[in-house]
Amino acid sequence: MATEFFTEAVDDSNTAHGQVSLVLDTQDTPWLAYTTPSGDVMLARRGETEWEHERLPTEQAALDDYRIGLGIDSALNPHVAYQSRATDHLIYGVRGAQWSFEEVPTSAGLFPDRIRFPSMTVNLGVFSEPPFKDRPHFAYQSGLSLWHATKAPPKTDPNKPPTWKKNVRPVDSTNAAEKGWFPKLTFDRRDEILRIVYSDDLTPAGQPERRLRVATMIPGTDFPGQPDSWNIQLLHGGQISAQCPAMEHFITGESVVSYFDGVGRTLNVCIFGNFPESPAVEVVTDDVDEDSRHSACGVEFERSRTCVLYGFGGRLRFAMRTGPGTYSLEDVEAGGAWSDLRFDSVGTAHVAHIAAGTLRYGVAETT
Repeated sequence: MATEFFTEAVDDSNTAHGQVSLVLDTQDTPWLAYTTPSGDVMLARRGETEWEHERLPTEQAALDDYRIGLGIDSALNPHVAYQSRATDHLIYGVRGAQWSFEEVPTSAGLFPDRIRFPSMTVNLGVFSEPPFKDRPHFAYQSGLSLWHATKAPPKTDPNKPPTWKKNVRPVDSTNAAEKGWFPKLTFDRRDEILRIVYSDDLTPAGQPERRLRVATMIPGTDFPGQPDSWNIQLLHGGQISAQCPAMEHFITGESVVSYFDGVGRTLNVCIFGNFPESPAVEVVTDDVDEDSRHSACGVEFERSRTCVLYGFGGRLRFAMRTGPGTYSLEDVEAGGAWSDLRFDSVGTAHVAHIAAGTLRYGVAETT
């Protein structure tokens, strides 16, 4: 049975460039961040009768293959992060009574440095102590390595003010390969464990070989010799070019990643976790466009079904996993650029994408 989508325009001013991020707050209200052609960062929230729009009072974002980082904390305060167009520094902002912006000291927590591929999430902290709830977490590439940053108080003295110092560290350092291409970080829904999915770049004989990897945080303490550490796992190696991954988690602890393979020219899914076949790589479709590499994946929790949203041929497409290695594919509407997907607490799918300069949003109940 086909999924019935109900869609609408969020911004039909013909000034939606892309870099779309869709999140749902704790009340299942959708929020969207995106950019204009000049790099202005925009924020939209679904009100009771219409969309509320806001142009953020900050510098312009670099127009590249990076989504604007967006998170909504438990007090319904929006957090954003992006790469500065002028400096390539990582800019972070949060709105309480008003907006506050700062450059993240991305070099060991001491001073800002040039970065690539910024990503952000906000830890709502269901199991965390109050000082560590609602903290932003960042992943990015700097010095050809993958880094993680957060702003939090010392674990040994949670009553102290949050700081970047000692909370900015490399995750996977460059050696024979660049690390940290296209990182995406999320907390799993069962144990609140932070994971970063990303690619490295071996470039043997001038031919890109970007393997898909995942880093799982192993929390440490602030005592000497016990910092946070990371377990690195190869998800998909060989002659592939894994690009623009998205990640979501099952309530049972497994994780799913969707990504574009630039060598095989396929949209893939990798499911990994505590089961014998892990990691399991499946091809969703070979109907993919180089210009629509940004897929999104989600898990419909009631039936634990994996879904993927992507663009092809100027259309937004929706795929649902119906069995091992098999997917049903549905056409939604014109558009498909910068596709993003979230499932809310009752199993409704929320989607967003760009269609010819218009930012669009929709909902559908999967059956």
